[in-house]
Amino acid sequence: MLEVLQESGAVYRHQGVFDRSELTVTYSVNWAEHEVRVRSGQREIRDEFLLAALLSIPEDRLGPVDRRFERVLRKAESAPSASVIADPDGGIWAQRRARPVVDVVNIEIASSTLTRGCSVAHQWAGYGPRTVHASHSASTFELTEASHYGIGLVLSSGEHLLTPATYVAQRWSSARWRFSEMVYGQFRELLG
Repeated sequence: MLEVLQESGAVYRHQGVFDRSELTVTYSVNWAEHEVRVRSGQREIRDEFLLAALLSIPEDRLGPVDRRFERVLRKAESAPSASVIADPDGGIWAQRRARPVVDVVNIEIASSTLTRGCSVAHQWAGYGPRTVHASHSASTFELTEASHYGIGLVLSSGEHLLTPATYVAQRWSSARWRFSEMVYGQFRELLG
């Protein structure tokens, strides 16, 4: 179920399975980019190698393409994501058109214990703030460890024991963009 968290319709939340992890993700949507994707018929981009190729080319001008990305950018599937031209000297030049549509605000993991929840939360380090929803409290050691790794804890009673650490992205990686695209794909399905 898709929840709208702001009246402006810019922040959403839904539960889904991402790389075999059941998560509840809160995210903002770039509606301008969403409209571009809808008009061009482009859905989510799940190919992480293509996303890495897109990250390697400029968004504001043509730039030379690294040889390792030439093959993926020449494929028909990449046409909506990048403008590609052949260089008379042999290589190719490209300009990125695709941008991330979704920015992850929070990742929530439901678990019976903090330890199990943290195990899943560690897999999502670097993707956004992480919060475990556990059915019962944890030991001082478990709370200290979760706090050290910046993982929040909310009990099933609604009591907030730990706030997740403030997340500051160090860089936009192809893995993080892929996760954003998975969220976007599910968002599109839930919109109908």
